[in-house]
Amino acid sequence: MARTPFAALAETFAKLEATSSSLKMIDILAGFFTRLSPEEARMAAYLLRGRVAPEFLPVELGIADKLVIRALTQSTGVPIAKIKQSFRKTGDLGDAAALAGNDRKRGPSLAEVFRQLEEIARVSGSGAQEAKVRLLVGLLHKCSRREAKYVVRIVLGRLRLGVAEMTFLSGLSKALTGSREHKSTLEYAYNVLSDLGEVAELAVRKGVAALQTVQPELGKPVRMMLAQRIRDVAAVPKQIPGLVHVEYKYDGERAQAHVWKRGGVVLFSRRLENITHQFPDVVAAIRSALHGKAAIVEGEVVAVDPQTGRLLDFQTLMRRRRKHEVEEYVRKIPVRYFLFDLLYLKGKSFLKKPLHERKKSLAGAVARSGQDAEARDPVVLAKYAQTQDPEEIESFFAEAVAWGAEGVVIKDAQSIYEAGTRGRHWIKYKKEYQEGLADTFDGVVIGGLYGKGARAGTYGSLLVAAFDPEANRYASFTKVGSGFTQEQLKQLPKKLRSYERPERHPLVITGMHADIWFDPALVMEVTGAQLTISPVHAVAKDKVKKGGLALRFPRFLRWRPDKAPEQATTVAEIYDLYRMVKRH
Repeated sequence: MARTPFAALAETFAKLEATSSSLKMIDILAGFFTRLSPEEARMAAYLLRGRVAPEFLPVELGIADKLVIRALTQSTGVPIAKIKQSFRKTGDLGDAAALAGNDRKRGPSLAEVFRQLEEIARVSGSGAQEAKVRLLVGLLHKCSRREAKYVVRIVLGRLRLGVAEMTFLSGLSKALTGSREHKSTLEYAYNVLSDLGEVAELAVRKGVAALQTVQPELGKPVRMMLAQRIRDVAAVPKQIPGLVHVEYKYDGERAQAHVWKRGGVVLFSRRLENITHQFPDVVAAIRSALHGKAAIVEGEVVAVDPQTGRLLDFQTLMRRRRKHEVEEYVRKIPVRYFLFDLLYLKGKSFLKKPLHERKKSLAGAVARSGQDAEARDPVVLAKYAQTQDPEEIESFFAEAVAWGAEGVVIKDAQSIYEAGTRGRHWIKYKKEYQEGLADTFDGVVIGGLYGKGARAGTYGSLLVAAFDPEANRYASFTKVGSGFTQEQLKQLPKKLRSYERPERHPLVITGMHADIWFDPALVMEVTGAQLTISPVHAVAKDKVKKGGLALRFPRFLRWRPDKAPEQATTVAEIYDLYRMVKRH
């Protein structure tokens, strides 16, 4: 197969950038992927995400604005002052690169651009920045205006085309089968491997059907199964007839541990981030607990009071999220790793085995595996009960809350592990439901309104959205101005600066005004008094008369750095909750 020019991918970028329609994006992607070799499909999949590796690998291009400006000057001969002027005018160094460039060039292949970007990402150590600039100059020398525009955006981490994973997989399905109907097979493979590039390469090389048998692999995080919410325990038997496992819902950081037979351990967060360095104590403990067994296990890392063993809150645990002084904070904030699931053991996948069997095998695999929330062992099995009785669920819930848990997770004892899904087989029931609050919600920050008076110089409130995975949209849900400490308010401009944009993001739906808009990236947890109908908000606007659903009297609770924007509360969840509340 002939080499695919990078110009073809740059043209695809331009088409994707020009539309906010998921259906059009799917058609654009389908048209492009039909022409690619398996290796090119892998490269293109990464580049469409603005990366050169899967998101669970900490591979960053690491070039700052000022270095890119220098590279543009060296590659085009345009003076720095003129490039800076273009940058100030457009607000986009990619556009500035296009203005400075020319189209009298051969143009590199897709593979050439990818490999040069990979080399830029690999450079480290003394003199790394200068080496990165030299490599970027060499690449830009070969690029046309449009190609340079997107190369610059990629190296700066600002491609942001708005192509969600499911949109990508639909496009790939249509390219390879002529239909979007096979997306579920690709989605299964992606949920198991968490690597769009590998999924794309395997699908092009072997066909979509071959991905039905994909198995978990050590070192590649399995996308985590999520729980739905419920407001009335009495409804559990209707949703899950038969035996359920009722577990403590811990207020910590969910972590998936990959353990090699010879003792290697990697911890992944819900966002697929490698968080191993943050928890050396957990790494040592899980290595000891699994003593020579190759496994993928899942649980929650929770801060604990060293004197009483009681569970502490998420915000306390987040003080462990640091690059420096890690050992000091291991001593300051001890943690315990509560294991609740087994995904892989000794070369065999456990994803399709029922929960009760996974629990039994997990208990057998873990040394000192007593189920005891008060145990001092750093690794223990999460506390749970087996029952079919709603009254027993309520009793266990009360015990969990008294010990410091958020509530309980109720799981179908027969359920398989549905990677990456929020299935009906897991239900969460939290203490907020008993306190008369509407609920807690994980919302994505999409805009801000400038503060006045005591809040001058920061934001008076932030516009927050829910995620609609079907439409690949962020629908505004509420405007949050209360609950922040003075220090949090002071830090907002700095925290949000890198996500600022001059206009509303094309994937955001709202009737609200904002003084400044943001890329949907940061997730915050909020609570409020009740759900109501608003003429300016957009959640479930197609299902609710006279407007969309909104949260009244919202209050900021905490930032959720462990969640990606696609893991925010969904539009469907909020609508289901609204219907439940109306029925009551």
